[in-house]
Amino acid sequence: MKNILIILLTMTCGGLSAQSEAAFYTALKNGDIVTLESYLEDNIDFCLFEDQQIMPKKAAMAKLKTFLNSQKILNVEGMHKGVSKDKSSQYKVAKMTTSKDTFRVFVFASGEVGAKTVKEIRIDKF
Repeated sequence: MKNILIILLTMTCGGLSAQSEAAFYTALKNGDIVTLESYLEDNIDFCLFEDQQIMPKKAAMAKLKTFLNSQKILNVEGMHKGVSKDKSSQYKVAKMTTSKDTFRVFVFASGEVGAKTVKEIRIDKF
């Protein structure tokens, strides 16, 4: 019985992290800054092309909003992800296709991507 509970709990947690990841990408695709902001730590490392700064999440979201408003996002597709050995952090890489260009989106988080875990977002041309 104990083993069954452990397996069910593990499967539920895995499903929740996948839901958080999907929700993050959906918010990015929809330009939903309010939802994206809920994933960020209070200060994040934000990089848009060559402009990299550590800044408050409000400032980072203002820059991201300006960028997203200049693009018509067609698709955001998760491509790759990895987890540190001790599972204390992870990264995800997505391909964001717009009507103008294609971009690589890198997201680094402490633990699973979820509320207030994202420490870094980088957007570069693909």
